[in-house]
Amino acid sequence: MNTTNLSKSDLSDIAIIGSGPTALYLLKYTSENIDILKKEISKITIFEKEQILGMGMPYYPKTTDIYNLANISSEEIPMLQESFGDWLRRQDSALLKELNVTDLPIDDSEVYSRVSLGHYFEEQFKKLISVLESAGIQVLQKTSCEVLDISKEDDGKLTITDCNGEDHRYSTIVIANGHEWREEDQPKSGYYASPWPIHKLIPQNKEGYNFPVGTLGASLSAFDIVTSLAHRHGTFTKVNGKLSFELNKENPDFKIVLHSAEGWLPHLQYEQKEPIREIYRHFNRQQLLDLIDENGLMRIEDYFDELCRPALIEAFRKDRLTHVVDQLQDSDFSFKDLVELMSEKHEYVNSFEGMKKEMITAKNSINHKIPIYWMETLDDLMYSLNYHAELLPAEDHLFFHKEIMSFLMNVIAALPLQSAEILLALYDANCIELKSGFVNFPEDAFENNETKIIVQSADGSEEEINYQLFVNCGGGKKLELADFPFQFLVKQGVVSVATAKCADEKVCRKQSKTSDKIELVKNKDGLEMKLSGIQIDSSYRTINKQGLINNFLYDINFTHTNGLRPYSYGLQACSATSLILVESWLAEIVNDKNVSEEIETITELYEDIDGL
Repeated sequence: MNTTNLSKSDLSDIAIIGSGPTALYLLKYTSENIDILKKEISKITIFEKEQILGMGMPYYPKTTDIYNLANISSEEIPMLQESFGDWLRRQDSALLKELNVTDLPIDDSEVYSRVSLGHYFEEQFKKLISVLESAGIQVLQKTSCEVLDISKEDDGKLTITDCNGEDHRYSTIVIANGHEWREEDQPKSGYYASPWPIHKLIPQNKEGYNFPVGTLGASLSAFDIVTSLAHRHGTFTKVNGKLSFELNKENPDFKIVLHSAEGWLPHLQYEQKEPIREIYRHFNRQQLLDLIDENGLMRIEDYFDELCRPALIEAFRKDRLTHVVDQLQDSDFSFKDLVELMSEKHEYVNSFEGMKKEMITAKNSINHKIPIYWMETLDDLMYSLNYHAELLPAEDHLFFHKEIMSFLMNVIAALPLQSAEILLALYDANCIELKSGFVNFPEDAFENNETKIIVQSADGSEEEINYQLFVNCGGGKKLELADFPFQFLVKQGVVSVATAKCADEKVCRKQSKTSDKIELVKNKDGLEMKLSGIQIDSSYRTINKQGLINNFLYDINFTHTNGLRPYSYGLQACSATSLILVESWLAEIVNDKNVSEEIETITELYEDIDGL
C-alpha cells in the first residue's frame, strides 16, 4: 500500500450515504469530538433511500415484522444518548403494545422486538443531529433519496447522482448504506432471494399457506420467517411456563422445513460477563505485534497458539470443561481441532431434542447469571482477529472462511431464548423440520410455478424436493467488484478489489487449481489472492487501482469490506468501525498523523481508545 503524497482530508462538506446504525454511531463520535471537528466540518448531508432517517434496514417497519426479535439486548448495545432499556422504560403502554413489547418490567438483559429498536435508533439519530446543529454544523437530511452513483472530478471533489437525476458535489463521502440484496426474487416460482422485506412472505388471505415452506439456512434470518409465519398459521399459548402451538384448522399441511448443510441449529443466548466486545481484552498490543514476520504477515495458527490458546484454557477451566483444557494444553491440538471438537458437541441426532437439552443449561446460565466463558472468550478473540485480518496471508483467509466462519456463525450467533421456545413449540406440534445436506438448484429449478432443489447428504445420496414457497436465508453472495453499487468509481479506478499476499506462492497456486473461485494476481509485491469486497486501509479509506489511498472516500459498509474485515458484524462492529474512522480524522487534525500508515500506529489507537 502506497501512502506517499497523502494530503490532508477535506472534511468541510461531507456526504453520508445511508442512515442506519453505522451512520448513527458516526454522528455519535463526531458529536463527542465536536469542539475539534466543528472547525473542520461545515456541512453534513445524509442520503437515505427510505422515508425515515436513523432506523436501518433490519429495524425498519416496512422491512421487518412486529414478531421479529432484535437478537441483542440493551446491555450489549454500545451506548448512545440513552440506553435502549431506559428508552423503553420511558414509553407509554400504548406504544409498547404497538411495538409488541409485552414482557414487563423492561429488563436490560432481555431482547425485544426489532421494530422497537428501530424507533429507539430513530430518536437517537434526531438527538445527535440537534447536537451537531447546535454546534454550528449544517445538517441536510435527504430522505426518499437513493444514491445511484458516485464519480470523482478532476479537482478531487466527488459528485453524487441521486435517484432524481440531480448531481451534488462533496469534499468527502462516507458510504454507510448497509444491506444490499442483489439476487432477484422469482415470485412466480415461489422463490425469494432474501427474506427482506419480510412482508412479501406473509400470506394475503386468512387461510394462509396449506403446504410446506422451505428455507435455505437455519440462521437467525430463517427464524424471522419462522416467527412471522407461525403467528399467522396458529396460536401460541403458555401453560405453567411452557409454550405450546396449535395449528389453525384452515391449513393442516402448513410446515416449515429448514435446510442446513451441517444440520445445526444455533447455540442459545447465554449470560456474558462482559457483554461489550473489546479488541485487546485477552492480550496486549505488543503480544500481537510480536507475531508479525519479516514479510509483514501474521499466521492464524500462531495467533491461535500464542494468543487464543492461553485465554481459551482459562475460559474452559472456568466452565469446568477439563477434557477440553487437557486437549488445549497439547501443543499439537490446532485451531481446526478445537472447531471440530466443539462442533461435535453441537451435533445431535435430532437438533431440536439437542436444543431442549441446551435450553436447560442456557436458562440456568441466564437466570443465575452464570457466564459461558468459552463462547464469550472465543467471540472476543475472533473480534480482535477481525481488526488485524489484513495481516493474514491469502492461505489463512481461505482457512478462516472454509474451516472457521460457519462454526462461528452457528455457535457464537446466539439465538434468543424466546425464539428457541417458539421453535420447540412448533417442533412439538410437528410444524417444523430440519434437513441436513447441501442444497443445489438444478437448471430447471424455477419452472412449473415452483422451486425445485436437490439436497445432497453427507453419504452422497441426493433427494429432489419441490416447494411452492422457498426462501434463501444464506445472507447473500459475497460482494465482488462488479457488484459494488457505485460502478462509476470502479470504471475510474477509484476503488479496487481487496487482495491478500500469498505466504507461499507454490501453495497458493496449488490451491487455485482446486477451485475456480480462487483468483490470483501478480504485482510488484508478489503473488496475491483476490478477496471479496473492496480494498480499504485500517481507517476505512478506500484504495484506488494504483494502490493509493483515497482520503476523500470512506466505506464503512460491512458487506463492501468483509474481505478484509470478515467478522465485523452486529451493532458493536457498527460502533467500533465509526469510532476508528473518527479517531483517524482526529489524529490527522490534531497530530498530523496517518494512523493507518503503519500497523504499530493503528494498533496503538486500538489499545488507547475506550470503545475499542
